[in-house]
Amino acid sequence: MIHNEIFYLFSIISIGYFLGNIKIKGFSLDITAMLIVALIAGHFGMVINEEFKFFGLAIFMYAVGLQSGPGFFETIKKDGVRLNLLAIFLVVIIFIVIFSMGYYFGLPLGMVEGIFSGSLTSVPALASALEVENDPMISVIFGLVYPFCIVATVLYIRVLPIIFRIDIAKEVALYEAEQRSKYPDVYTKNYRILNQNFQSNTITKIQIEDMTGAIIERIQLKDMQNNDERDSVALHAGDIIRASGTVEQLEKLELIVGKEAKESIEFHDDMKVYRLLVASKNIVGKKIAELTQLQALRATIVKVRRSGIDITPDDSLTLRLGDKLYVVAPKEYGERVTKIIGNDLLKYPAADFLPISLGIVFGIALGSIPFAFPGIGSIKLSFVGGILLTALVLGRLGRIGSVVWQLSPHSNTMMTTLGQLIFMATIGTNAGQYLEVSVSQNGFTPVYIALFGLVLGITLITLLCRFYLKMNFLNILGLLSGGMVSTPSLTMVNNATKTEYSSIAYAAVYPVSLVLMIVLAQFGMKIF
Repeated sequence: MIHNEIFYLFSIISIGYFLGNIKIKGFSLDITAMLIVALIAGHFGMVINEEFKFFGLAIFMYAVGLQSGPGFFETIKKDGVRLNLLAIFLVVIIFIVIFSMGYYFGLPLGMVEGIFSGSLTSVPALASALEVENDPMISVIFGLVYPFCIVATVLYIRVLPIIFRIDIAKEVALYEAEQRSKYPDVYTKNYRILNQNFQSNTITKIQIEDMTGAIIERIQLKDMQNNDERDSVALHAGDIIRASGTVEQLEKLELIVGKEAKESIEFHDDMKVYRLLVASKNIVGKKIAELTQLQALRATIVKVRRSGIDITPDDSLTLRLGDKLYVVAPKEYGERVTKIIGNDLLKYPAADFLPISLGIVFGIALGSIPFAFPGIGSIKLSFVGGILLTALVLGRLGRIGSVVWQLSPHSNTMMTTLGQLIFMATIGTNAGQYLEVSVSQNGFTPVYIALFGLVLGITLITLLCRFYLKMNFLNILGLLSGGMVSTPSLTMVNNATKTEYSSIAYAAVYPVSLVLMIVLAQFGMKIF
């Protein structure tokens, strides 16, 4: 029983996970330890069936795609286009340098593919190359190059601010000022209606909101009667309102109704502000306009806070799992409103396996469709690319009818981690069979080529971003980490800058970079 492959698999995962979490002066091997342990195990004959590789890869890529989908499509509309073009340039530079050197030195194609995927520390790129040509040398060279390059990537990105003499604290301050201009804060203020037009004309709450974009939370009528919070309530001179909106929206409101009421105002109504997390499967992926059950309870969403940014709650805004909603509702309906929104992420369904299995099936089907390219032939998105692209789209949609595609944070983390560990353990043991022969025959030449392409690509992109495009260095660090799909690098950057601002640029380019690596891995196998 001890020679069972399941025993091998979980033994490697246990030892690799333990060693990967050992930190020395803040640095750990992380997933690299898993690969090293698997390589050693494979060298001594502990080989795991390759079918495990595809299982682990499927759940890993699907979870990554679902998580990246919403942010990926949002950033494309803003700075994402420029960031992704730079990330594409980074990966293409490394691809050209490595394949050119491989061609110049007359290296076997399998070795060059292993150098390329290993230099980017990209497991999906490796899987994509293996799908075209199941050459053991690809995995062997990947296993040889990977540990050196993941350490080099983390260390080189870490010293870039020192090389370029960057004051990180100053960059953080500049970044925060820029973000505030893009995503203005949402404020709440009281206003006394002084405009006499409200006396002679019937002007409703909803009309004011349409004209200004602000949201009227509460109303204190002058006559103290009929404190109706519905959209159709008519406002009059002397009434007091409490409204939420950006500075620009509130300035428009002040021009229409009158001046801000600086004194303390006590509203004689039964309304209360609730701060609730979106955690109900019934509203995840829905637009605010679709939440008719909240409207029936006279509940109004006045602000949405997502990833530390205030968002004006437009009717077309799609709610995501974990969004923080500021809701004004009658006290008597507080429990019902809380139940509708959820407010407890731990109660979100751990995993609905039907959407997971359907999504993976759709992804595999999409990846099997060949796309013809003139002069190259047909290229498939592959097992990896099909699942990733499908997951990105489904993650962006959130739900289709009653089917909710989003996973709870706990389920997503579990799928990502387990899939990656199973995949790395499997490919490592299979590559370990040939590792000793590979080093004896090839030496460290593959490592030198990989490091040269890696350092050259990162340096050129950094110079372009800093001196020509004048980008904030936090965005540059996030771009480099995401372009290299290097999560350890991002972790290091966040620790060094004491912020998570670089994560935004990382998330913006990660999916495109990952897809590009997959495509280039197959492209290289086709043209060389």
